[in-house]
Amino acid sequence: MRVVLFGSGSPVSLAALEAVAASVVAVVVPRGGRVRGARSAARALGRWRGSRGLAAAAGRRGIPVFRHGPGADAELLADLRRLEPDLACVGTYPCLLSTALLAVPRRGTVGLHPSLLPRHRGPAPLFWTYFHDDAEAGLTVHWLDAGEDTGDVIAQERIPLVRGRPGADLYAEIARRGAALLVRSFSEIEAGTAPRVPQDLSGVTREPAPESGGWAIDFEAWGAERVWHFLRGVSGMGRHAVTPLPDGRVIHHGAVRGWRLEPQPGRSGTMERVAGGWRLLCRDGVVELDAASPATRAWWTVRRLAAFARGRPAGPSPRRRAAAERTGTRSSA
Repeated sequence: MRVVLFGSGSPVSLAALEAVAASVVAVVVPRGGRVRGARSAARALGRWRGSRGLAAAAGRRGIPVFRHGPGADAELLADLRRLEPDLACVGTYPCLLSTALLAVPRRGTVGLHPSLLPRHRGPAPLFWTYFHDDAEAGLTVHWLDAGEDTGDVIAQERIPLVRGRPGADLYAEIARRGAALLVRSFSEIEAGTAPRVPQDLSGVTREPAPESGGWAIDFEAWGAERVWHFLRGVSGMGRHAVTPLPDGRVIHHGAVRGWRLEPQPGRSGTMERVAGGWRLLCRDGVVELDAASPATRAWWTVRRLAAFARGRPAGPSPRRRAAAERTGTRSSA
């Protein structure tokens, strides 16, 4: 089969390319949209930097690379139609594909999603796997349709989630196993035997990007072990900030050391500075955190200065603070 791979440069998309490179006739990576300020410029730069590895890997194999952004389909459509692909594959991509793009491959388009669909549709499913304290993670190969992660399932694999497993380590396993699952699914598609199992609508969850806010650690309900498990998981995926103080100040930290039982009546959700890091106080114990790296502190300083220049505070957004107030919590990660 002639395959077009859409990818962001994530471990999942790199593993997918490695596994099916012999069939790939083109790789599509995201390009930043119109820059309207510091935040959109940073997002565009992040997408470009993230996709460099995938573009380079394709280039080493002589595979053409196209850049695509939301609402800019015309040029890409012309390029893909000339290639006459049999199948398209999405291995993490920051935007939905239009119906016109989905219609180009004659056998359809499949996606590799790092969750057990229909649970955790949407972006950052591993973040929400940790946030909701799921007992297992997983991955799904599914047909793409006009919806967001709504297509029929081809194959799934479950992965028991060990307490405190770093998210980056889990993501690496999902990438490895997902690549193997793609190879198997491609064989079934080529043979005409790939299943189309409708998703169980009774189990649907859909969450937004974590950066958009609307979530908070509930220190009244979560014990220290759960807080430790969550922070240890998401800290390995580039999220190193908690906001445990009632005044909304953001505290950045490094690695999550461990936790211990040590009841903190009336002090849950507060942070104490200690040598080399922090103590995050929970209702039934303490989570110990390393201090933030110099690079993290420098980035936060730049962000605060940019916020000051715009005349806005450098703390959580108003939407994020409102969400925390609605849930009755005093902090968010």
